[in-house]
Amino acid sequence: MLIRELWSYHRGYVIIKVKGTGLEEFLNRAAAKGIYLWDVERLSRELLIAKVSIADFRQLREAVRKVPVTVRIRQRVGLPFWRQKLSQRLVLLAGALLSLACIYVLSSIIWFVQIDGLERLDHDFVTGILQEAGVGPGAWRNSIDPREVEKYLLLRIPSLAWAGVRLRGTLVEVALVEKTEIPDDEQLPGDIVANRNALVTQIIPFAGTVLVQEGEAVTEGQVLIAGALDPHMPSPGDDSGRYLRAAGMVRGRVWYRGFGEASVVSRVSRRTGQSCTGSRLTAGRWSWQWGDVEPPFRQYEEEVETRGLVLPRFGWELPIRLETIRFFELVTETVEIDLETAKEAALRRSWEAIAAKMTPGAEILSQEVDVTTEEHSGEVLVRARRTVEVHEEIGVFRALPGETPEETWEGSR
Repeated sequence: MLIRELWSYHRGYVIIKVKGTGLEEFLNRAAAKGIYLWDVERLSRELLIAKVSIADFRQLREAVRKVPVTVRIRQRVGLPFWRQKLSQRLVLLAGALLSLACIYVLSSIIWFVQIDGLERLDHDFVTGILQEAGVGPGAWRNSIDPREVEKYLLLRIPSLAWAGVRLRGTLVEVALVEKTEIPDDEQLPGDIVANRNALVTQIIPFAGTVLVQEGEAVTEGQVLIAGALDPHMPSPGDDSGRYLRAAGMVRGRVWYRGFGEASVVSRVSRRTGQSCTGSRLTAGRWSWQWGDVEPPFRQYEEEVETRGLVLPRFGWELPIRLETIRFFELVTETVEIDLETAKEAALRRSWEAIAAKMTPGAEILSQEVDVTTEEHSGEVLVRARRTVEVHEEIGVFRALPGETPEETWEGSR
């Protein structure tokens, strides 16, 4: 059935509507003349619909000339009729073909190049290397071999550890990974010194000469592990000695003291419910603003929401920003809190003062807290003094005089 339908569509056929009182005679005459009708459907006593090929339809007119029926074409189906329509609209056909050709050509050209992973390399420099490899806007898509471009990038840019190139339609995605270089300051000679006053509890040397012992009290800046190859060498400024970069882990007991206070009466700000909104549109050096972009309140809180325009297909962010600025009026009120809440606030602040000085990962051994209540200028103040004993890393690297003076945590490596 499918082959017959395709063949009929190729040769062309018409759907006819036959109306009259001689429908049976019409069908008999058609069969006698060898005219093939299919999909015959009788809709009423005097009406039927059928399909007939173009060649048989020409003979059908002579076969039913004296039969009391009227034959009309309801629909023309098939390629011959399409060719006839297109031949009458050559301009439309030419435009469609030209559009298809333009779409094919434009989709075969690279229009955008996206480079990701740049940290130290200059974007223009990498773009120039890609253009040398034949990758850039205007290049033919079929002329780009991603594997060859990757090899060329690795050869031309020694600081690259990996390169990946992928074609996505008219976009070329280039992903780069730069090599991690050891900073020059990590190759300088120097010593491990104490970063604060402490009692040494553990020494694990990796390189250099240990100058202190466990259980010994050291002061800030004292050399713990010397970088001298000879422990009896002259001072670091003397060129007659040889120095290396000392390394090791030195831990000790350190005492921190922190102070915090809180008032029973405090002043807090809250929103009154009054607000205003302004907007600012920025495009490059130009900007347009409307609404309330300056606060009309004496005390206020500002919230800024920034939105950018991003092309979702390519993930590009255009230099266009829309800022929505909201100002909320504030009023300051005096709030009285209970004594326990003030004590908790003073204790928290004393701990925050110590935590800001402690080394991350320090082990807390013990702590002492002293809380007092005093009256000052008519206000009740709660003061907290905290002493914390911790066990932590106390060794830092110090370069030799004349070298880079920056200190790094050598013991953590």
